[in-house]
Amino acid sequence: MALVVVLPVQLVWAALGAAYQYVLVPIGRALGWLLRTLLVAPLLWLLRQLLQWVILPVLHALRWAGGAVLVAVGWVLRMLVRWVFRPIGTALAAVVFFIGRWVLLPIGRALAWVAQMIYRWVLTPIGLVIAGLVYASYRWVLRPIGLAIAWTARAIGAALAWTGVTLYRWVLRPIGLAIAWTARAIGAAVAWAAVAVYRWLLRPIGLAIAWTARAIGAALVWAAVTLYRWILRPIGLAVAWAARFLYRYLFRPIGLAIAVTWRYTFGAAFRGLAAAGRWLRDEVLRPAGAVMRDALGLRR
Repeated sequence: MALVVVLPVQLVWAALGAAYQYVLVPIGRALGWLLRTLLVAPLLWLLRQLLQWVILPVLHALRWAGGAVLVAVGWVLRMLVRWVFRPIGTALAAVVFFIGRWVLLPIGRALAWVAQMIYRWVLTPIGLVIAGLVYASYRWVLRPIGLAIAWTARAIGAALAWTGVTLYRWVLRPIGLAIAWTARAIGAAVAWAAVAVYRWLLRPIGLAIAWTARAIGAALVWAAVTLYRWILRPIGLAVAWAARFLYRYLFRPIGLAIAVTWRYTFGAAFRGLAAAGRWLRDEVLRPAGAVMRDALGLRR
């Protein structure tokens, strides 16, 4: 069976190798030579001529014209600065200096003198009068009123404190003690009732529920062990044996047959295509790219 599958595959592989070596390689080399001779070399020659006789002269002419324009603009700006902007600036500076020296400075000195006189003979006497009035009002009006308010607040605070202490001692404290005694009695009664309910009602019910749950749990455990031992375990062993048998005598031979078929048919074809692609890259594309780079003057 293996010989029937392998022999045709080997024959096909040998035929593909011979076709690659004696047919595809010469054809590829011939196509590469034709492409380099009829297309790449003329295009490169044409591009070199355009660069030498058209593009480079135009670029040199544009560079010369741009330099001349920049020189002319610089000369015009220098003349404007020297004969227009500098005289105008000098005249404006002289005018500003004259106005500041002979107009603004005397006006500022006069205003300063007027402000000093107003402060000395008007604002200072008014401030002294206002300060005296404020001191007199504090000494003879505000201070006595503040002392009276403070004495009244102290008396009211003492009266409120005495009232609070008396109210706490003779009213709030006896009421609080009575409420505390009543709460303690109620708490003791509730605690006794809770202990009695737990001892004679809840505990017996809990013990009965626990015993019943223990009996039900033991029954469920026995049923689960019996079900596993006599039903689930034999079924699992049977399924495992059937799976092992199917893997060993059915799935594994089928997988080996598929692997051998793939290796000597489609795998060989894919490897042949990969080798053809590598040859095309090494023998055609890379030489063509090297020729184009050399023609354009590009270097890695």
